[in-house]
Amino acid sequence: MRKIPVLTVVILFGLFGCSSQKKLVREAPFTIKDPSCQDYAAGREESGSGFTLILPIADNVGEVTFEEIYFRGHIMKPSVVQNEKGYELVCKHKNESPEEKPDIVMHADPREEIGNQPPSLTKSDQKEFPFELEKDEVVISYREKGKNRLLFYKFKGVKEKPPLLYRSLPKN
Repeated sequence: MRKIPVLTVVILFGLFGCSSQKKLVREAPFTIKDPSCQDYAAGREESGSGFTLILPIADNVGEVTFEEIYFRGHIMKPSVVQNEKGYELVCKHKNESPEEKPDIVMHADPREEIGNQPPSLTKSDQKEFPFELEKDEVVISYREKGKNRLLFYKFKGVKEKPPLLYRSLPKN
């Protein structure tokens, strides 16, 4: 008889407990047409390398707020860009080199060190990547206007464009 309340609590937690897995929606209120990704590499080491993800949006841009893009292990903030073709979600990711360190001012007067940047987050401090995605898959998190619920839409078919290789000009 005493097991009934315990069993009831366990069942309620099982049914209504928080889920750590993000719930994906099957259909989104917008349409992505011909998504593409293009790597780039600059001619100078300090200019770096990375990739640009472009997701053309066919409709209903004003009805949603785009929060984050999950792609190839990276969590990125998208920019909504309007051009002659329509609207695009654009995400730019720059690869960081481990030996890249900013200049730091060390001075006896702490006021002289004001321009120093704090250290960047280590991998353990960053958000954990919540999805297992293939190389051509993307997850978009968004909110519909008037609703506060965060939704996740997954799609595949990101086409890889040839990389852009920038060449540095020789110094005169």
